[in-house]
Amino acid sequence: MAYPSYAPVRRQRRRRWLLAILIAFIIVGIVVLAVRRRTEARGVADYLAVAQEVAAQQAETADALETMLLTITDIQRPEVMRSLEDLSESSEASTEELAAVQVPAAAGEANGYLVAALGSWNSALDLLDDAIILVLDEPAEAGGTDQLEVSFDFLRIGDLAYSQFLDAVEGLDDSIPVGDIEVVAFTSDDRAVAYDAQLVTLRLTSVYKLGELHDVSVTAITEPGPLGERDNIPVVPHSEQFIVQAVVANQGNEPEQQVTVDLELIPTGSGESPITVKQTVANLAPGQAKTLVFDTLELQPGGLYELVVTTGVDKDDDAGNDSWRMVFYRNENA
Repeated sequence: MAYPSYAPVRRQRRRRWLLAILIAFIIVGIVVLAVRRRTEARGVADYLAVAQEVAAQQAETADALETMLLTITDIQRPEVMRSLEDLSESSEASTEELAAVQVPAAAGEANGYLVAALGSWNSALDLLDDAIILVLDEPAEAGGTDQLEVSFDFLRIGDLAYSQFLDAVEGLDDSIPVGDIEVVAFTSDDRAVAYDAQLVTLRLTSVYKLGELHDVSVTAITEPGPLGERDNIPVVPHSEQFIVQAVVANQGNEPEQQVTVDLELIPTGSGESPITVKQTVANLAPGQAKTLVFDTLELQPGGLYELVVTTGVDKDDDAGNDSWRMVFYRNENA
């Protein structure tokens, strides 16, 4: 008696199971791939959001630098130095912000170009500070102009790297959303005048106020002040105290340290000895003024005095305002 074979049935069932498992693997693979792509796309989008902020900051820096270079003859030297420092700090902050973001593999090429651009721009701003100081302080030397040109070359290199960054962003997967990223070009054709080293040198050297200027001045008032005259000489009324308030001011464009102010009270025609008092101002910024009070002075009734207050710094460009003088009588009525 013959029995039917079940082998074909078992083989068919085995094939169905294998097919089902294969389909399951394919579905899982598709899901994993889709999740991976979504995760990568999200990572790239997060990176590009930071890159957009960095680009916007650099675009502002480029605008501010161009404005400063074109209007450099209208501003004082300290303001020029402060502006450059602010721009350099802003650009460095952009670099730190970019360094803190996680860079997905898909954005690696674009990030490399952006990092190179920021590095070149930062180098340019650092060199520009030194170049301008060299042009101002050593106008007869050619080194300042040469260093300006090197600084501008670094800006141009940064611009080129940034254009490669934009191209790399355009080449990203179409499924990755890319927002509007600022076009940054410090040295574009429409800004060529601002980045001509010879022209910038001429602008810098054509304005005296941009050069290093040291100038302190002093004036004074007395308390009490003169009331009336005797033989065309002011008369100071009697009081319990005689006080001199000296105002020392920095009229230059460089900060000054340890500015001394000397007061001399010189009696005339009497046996009194001259009095000399000195005070020091530790720091005096450009445009700043400070008042010093001299209140240990004694006057004799009817005495004739010469009061002289002087100040000064090394390389003072205007010695004519370094002293203040008054000759006066002290009222005889005690």
